[in-house]
Amino acid sequence: MSFSLPQALVLLVPLGLFLWKRGQRPGPPMALRWALLLLVVGALAGPEWVLRHAGSDVVVVVDRSRSMPTDAGRVASELVGLLETQRRTGDRVGVISFGREARVEQALSEAGRFGGFTRPVDTEASDLSAALDAAGALIPPGRTGRVLVVSDGRATGADARGAARRLAARGIAVDFRQVAREDSPLDLAVLSLDVPAAVRAHEPFQMTGVVVASAPVSGTVSLERNGRVLVKGPFDFQAGPNLLPFRDLVEEPGLVAYRLTVVAPGDGVVENDVGQAVLRVEGPPRVLLLTAQPEGTLARALRSAGLLLEVRAPFPVTLDALDGVGTVVLENVDANQLGEPALNVLASYVEQAGGGLVMTGGRSSFGEGGYRRSPVEPLLPVSLEMREEQRRTALAMSVLMDCSCSMGATVPDGRTKMELAAEGVVGALTLLNEKDEVSVHMVDTQVHEIFPMSPVENGLPLNEVSRGFSGGGGIYVGEALRAGRKQILRSDKLTRHVLLFSDAADSEEPDDFMRTLSELQGQKVTVSVIGLGSEKDSDAELLKEIATRGGGRIYFAEDAMSLPRIFSQETIAVARATFVDEPASLEAAPDLPLLGRLPSLGLPQVGGYNLTYLRPRASVAMRTLDDNAAPVLALWPRGSGRVVAFMAEVDGEFTGELRTWSGLRAALEGMVRWSMGGAGEEGEAVARSERRGNLLRVTLDFAPGEALPGALPSLVLLPGDGRGAPVELPMRWEDEDRVTAEYTLPGSGTWHPVVKLGTRVLRAPPVTLPYAPEFEPGNAQEGLEVLRGVAAVGGGLERLSMTGLFAEAPESEGRVALAPWMVALAVAVLLAEVVVRRFLSGPRLRRAVAASTPAAVAVPGMPAPSASPRPSSKPAAGTGPAPEAPASPETKPREERSVDSALEAARERARRRLGK
Repeated sequence: MSFSLPQALVLLVPLGLFLWKRGQRPGPPMALRWALLLLVVGALAGPEWVLRHAGSDVVVVVDRSRSMPTDAGRVASELVGLLETQRRTGDRVGVISFGREARVEQALSEAGRFGGFTRPVDTEASDLSAALDAAGALIPPGRTGRVLVVSDGRATGADARGAARRLAARGIAVDFRQVAREDSPLDLAVLSLDVPAAVRAHEPFQMTGVVVASAPVSGTVSLERNGRVLVKGPFDFQAGPNLLPFRDLVEEPGLVAYRLTVVAPGDGVVENDVGQAVLRVEGPPRVLLLTAQPEGTLARALRSAGLLLEVRAPFPVTLDALDGVGTVVLENVDANQLGEPALNVLASYVEQAGGGLVMTGGRSSFGEGGYRRSPVEPLLPVSLEMREEQRRTALAMSVLMDCSCSMGATVPDGRTKMELAAEGVVGALTLLNEKDEVSVHMVDTQVHEIFPMSPVENGLPLNEVSRGFSGGGGIYVGEALRAGRKQILRSDKLTRHVLLFSDAADSEEPDDFMRTLSELQGQKVTVSVIGLGSEKDSDAELLKEIATRGGGRIYFAEDAMSLPRIFSQETIAVARATFVDEPASLEAAPDLPLLGRLPSLGLPQVGGYNLTYLRPRASVAMRTLDDNAAPVLALWPRGSGRVVAFMAEVDGEFTGELRTWSGLRAALEGMVRWSMGGAGEEGEAVARSERRGNLLRVTLDFAPGEALPGALPSLVLLPGDGRGAPVELPMRWEDEDRVTAEYTLPGSGTWHPVVKLGTRVLRAPPVTLPYAPEFEPGNAQEGLEVLRGVAAVGGGLERLSMTGLFAEAPESEGRVALAPWMVALAVAVLLAEVVVRRFLSGPRLRRAVAASTPAAVAVPGMPAPSASPRPSSKPAAGTGPAPEAPASPETKPREERSVDSALEAARERARRRLGK
């Protein structure tokens, strides 16, 4: 037996003394009181009964990276099944799969069968160390067991022996079973493609490719620059490293991507046949304008201002495309044209890399353009909230959510598609005001009502919506639309809208949807559709037709993470409350001079503008003269960069007099030039980057005599595609004028190192990893040695057979809490003590205490009181002496008043009142 709080046993001393001194009672009640004291104090001490044979926990850690054989999942499932058949009483089996990250496939379980691998993992890496840590977290403290690793041993990330030591400290050994590809007789691999850190435009340079061959072979070499082939031809490779020199010259500044590909017959590992490198071609910073009007007013104004301008149609930007860009200008660009990763890229570009951003207004910008609840919204100097005073009319909306089985799939952050969709619906409902009405239904093969058409002012069960669920089959679109028609026609609001959310690859049974849409259109009800997927999916055309016939909008969310943003965008569009389509005059605000010498009088009238609200600490340069007094031109520094928001439409239906304003070009130029100053002043410190394998090393060298920083700089690594979160690392002194930082790249891709030095931002040359490090030239024996080294730390074994694994695993100590039983027994003892004392025991013995008679006090004019008792008025019968009269209550000796219970005290008071 053990105690979780043995200090509580000290209470036995004072409580025992109190009971002995003040709670004495003859007979059985006293014994029951001592028992009650022991039980209560014992329960407070948390007693636990220790079971020496409580079973073992075995966690199977399965490598699902790309380097594994194609049948590795099947082999791992068979191994888990064999372990499950060997479980004894108390034994448990859990499963964790890993690639770049670890995922729990099955929690520790004493019964049941493993259902296969369902959690998504990034297969570009094999972080065995993180997987072992996850296994240690799965086994609760107080239990022990073993970990079985099923892998080829081609691990990336941190050294897995460190995680094995942490497990060994808990008595948990790591066993392994190697499952690897067969060694190929030929492996031709691009080891590296070395380019200069940076060159200038029109400057010739040389690059070198290093190709390693396991045997002599004749193959083909191809070198591409930004997708255009520069060199292609045969090459005879010798066994070992082969050097391939190339020369090139680039005419335009920016980031250039090179790709070296080798092909040879009989190559057993094709994943490492590609080498990549990026080269920074330096030049003056340029302006990237994303617009649907390449020859519009904004493009002409910036060109005439002498800025180095690059005009492109909206596209999913990457940090590679933004290298060398001083500021990005979004002219009335819908957020869906960029995509969720590109929005993340813009956020990192401004806040971390010190870039500039200018956003202009229009129907496809700001709130109506889908930027609310996006990564870009926090960058803006204005708030995109929808306030109640903006609303013109009340609306009714029926939301139809796809809850088919496809919605149960998980996304990289671990949430399901259904959870993201429910989050979007909840966010959309919070935008409604008390005058609105709404209903929510979930649909698979049938309709599931969450709540019917209800006024918002009565309160909405948002918690029921947020829970969501995933049903079965696909979504029956016809059934969903009929349910929406039934709900929306219950409302008499002027604006009535149906919003259908459906999987673009699993929308079934449209039935008579055209008839339903025709009836809705006749009742002036609009229908919009949010499709999860792309326009190329099998049911995308059906969803487009529904939106077209319904007079609404169609959205395709290729990334499920964008669903909350799109739901908010559609709600804002239906409410039509964030864009003012009436002319408004402008006035200059105090911060207008920040943009240069601009006229403060005679400002033009705009035909419309996006209604926003100025954020605290933001600067405003122009505002409207209407009742809204809304900002039209606002700016502020954000992170390391700067952002300008111009809520008027520069070139469109609502431009108004702005198009002919003489100060337009100067104003646009001032916005762009101010936003380009966010990176800070240039210094003499130089940031360099170098990649060795998957290890990135970034250094910052200070010029001799330059003042050293008081605080250490930090390194921020930005993923080029925007699909990962930035990583910030502290740098350390390596020499008296150099700081450095190292980082293990988790997988393939391009990385942009940024060094933060006070208020300055230094962009080191980007690096690229062409393939996962586990595909570097090697053989299965090397992976086996890695697994043996990990197992040797804690005394683990290579498991060629699963027989006896549970028998050899140390058994855990089970603990049974005794406190609940002791509390129950204490209650029973308390009741028994009351019954025995009340009905089965005699009265408590009391000791008489002699009462002292107070001395008589003589009062003048009164007879002295007699101290003798008053004789009886009735003479006693017989010849004996008369009995002494009983003492009066005043002279009755006092009895001891201390009682041991409320009942005894009540009886004492009753006896005294009755004179007994």
